[in-house]
Amino acid sequence: MSIAESRSVRSLGIACCSAIAEMTGSPTVGLYLLDGLKPELAYSSHVAEGLLDNYKAGFWKCDPVLDCIMTRGCAADGETVIGPQQWRHSPSFEMLHEWGLAYNMGAPLWSSRQIVGVLFTATTDAPYTPRTRQRMEMLCRAGSLALTNMMNVGEIGAHRGAIPVPERAATLSASLPPRSADVAIRVCRGQTNKAIAREMGISDQTVKEHVANLCRRFGAHNRTELAAFLLSTTSRR
Repeated sequence: MSIAESRSVRSLGIACCSAIAEMTGSPTVGLYLLDGLKPELAYSSHVAEGLLDNYKAGFWKCDPVLDCIMTRGCAADGETVIGPQQWRHSPSFEMLHEWGLAYNMGAPLWSSRQIVGVLFTATTDAPYTPRTRQRMEMLCRAGSLALTNMMNVGEIGAHRGAIPVPERAATLSASLPPRSADVAIRVCRGQTNKAIAREMGISDQTVKEHVANLCRRFGAHNRTELAAFLLSTTSRR
C-alpha cells in the first residue's frame, strides 16, 4: 500500500527500496522513467555512481534484461535471460561485478497499457528465483498505480513514455511498408509484443517477425537498440 499510495517519484523510490530490501535483502534500487525509450534515472539507492554513469552512457541499449522487459512486459533477471552457464562471462555480469554486485533484475512500470518506467535491483547474493520475479511484478503493479496517479494530477509529465505519433509516423511510413511502420511506432512507444498484437489485430508471432525484420533492416541487435535507433533517427529529421 505504501508503494501504491506514493505521491512523488522520490517517495515511490523510497517505498520500492524498502520493499525490495525486505524481499531480497538488497537495498540496491534504480527507478527509471522512459523518455521515448531511453531510461532516465528518477531515483536510486545504494548504486555506485560509476555504474549509473556506465548505464546512462549507452549500456542500456544492449541490456538484455531491459530488452526482455520491453519485449515481454514482465519481470526478468540477467542470469535467467542470458543463461546460468553464460551469465558469469557476459558483459552484464562484468559490469555488475566491477561494482561489487552479481545478479540483477528488473520489471516494468505501466500506464495506459504502455511501459513508462522500469524498476531495477541488484544483489551480491544468490540468483533470483521465479517466486522473487513474481513478487517483483506485484510490487511494480503497485508502482504503476502510483505513477498513473502522479501523471493524472500533473506531478510528472503524462505518458512520458509515449511518442508523438503523427509526426514520427509520417517519417517512418516514408521508408517502411505500412504494417512495418505501424509496428515500429508501437515499439518506440514501449508497447510489448502482446500489446502490439492486440492493438493491430495480428498474432504475437507476426509481431515478432516484423520486429526481427526491422532489426535486420536497421542493423539493430535487439528490440531496445532498434527503438533507440528509430527514436534518434526520427528526432534528427
